[in-house]
Amino acid sequence: MVDFGLIRAFVPVLAPLAAVGLAYLLAVALHFCLNRWWVFAATDAPAVGQLKRYVLVVGACWVCTLAVVALFLATVTPNVFFAKMAAIPPATLLAFVLMRGFVFRAARPNST
Repeated sequence: MVDFGLIRAFVPVLAPLAAVGLAYLLAVALHFCLNRWWVFAATDAPAVGQLKRYVLVVGACWVCTLAVVALFLATVTPNVFFAKMAAIPPATLLAFVLMRGFVFRAARPNST
């Protein structure tokens, strides 16, 4: 909802892809906090390492989102909101898999 609300605010003053891109980047701060504290409950690990990995994942998901939006705007619909909705499933799947296995992965026990 944050992402769509920001897109709605930016569309009147920015190009559609710029509005989607900026809204996405602004919404990720909230996304990181919610994932760290609530979804994966990964507060026992240092946040700095998680944040570095998170930035890489967000970059990958951002590229995925913009690619799908651009594809839909060029081939399916001129409506940026419909194009953005089409980008949600692939970007969400990519994000969850990478968040669980890379960003907020459980600490591995030391093998001795």
